[in-house]
Amino acid sequence: MIAADHPGGAGRAGRPARAGQTVVTGTIVELAAGRRTGVIRTPDGSRVIFSASAVLGDFEALAVGHRVNFDLDRAWPGRNASRVLREPPGSTAPSKLDSPPDLRYTGFDQTQNVRTYQFEAIASGYSVRRFTITVDLLLLLKHRIGVQDAPALCLRKLAADLRNSPESPRHELDNEDLLAFALSRAAAVHRKRPAFGHRRGAPPPGPWKRPPEAG
Repeated sequence: MIAADHPGGAGRAGRPARAGQTVVTGTIVELAAGRRTGVIRTPDGSRVIFSASAVLGDFEALAVGHRVNFDLDRAWPGRNASRVLREPPGSTAPSKLDSPPDLRYTGFDQTQNVRTYQFEAIASGYSVRRFTITVDLLLLLKHRIGVQDAPALCLRKLAADLRNSPESPRHELDNEDLLAFALSRAAAVHRKRPAFGHRRGAPPPGPWKRPPEAG
């Protein structure tokens, strides 16, 4: 059995993790790739700092303008975000809704090697709807995907599923989904590798070496 990680308490991991912690939504307004930090602006105009270690998923995939939700612990000095999770781009709700839902990650449960991630969908004028999406942790190992990437993958999968099955509360991140992610990640890494040209023939003589004289 793969052990569950439990940030903020034993037996269950979720949001909020402890008293005084609030789930907040905001927009990334600054990113410093060198320092691997960023700044989020919340709807009330506040600015919250976060670091790469607080991101659920890939820090390099974030960009200025991305909407994220995160935990804000008001008991700690300063305004630092934890468990920063990007909201899926273009997430849609059933066609009958007037506006797209705000999908928020609320935590997970784990039984044996199956982890069940929980999300809430909030749309203007409608009550909160709850969804779950399961993933077999052995499949993450099979495709060499870190468990820290799972919430972001589940959120993306859920946003896609809601386009086709808006009424279904239960979803699954299966082998095909994880294989597709692993292949796209490998392709992205390959594209980032520098291309080196091949030089034909002997290199020209340097200034410190004369070419041999003709006999």
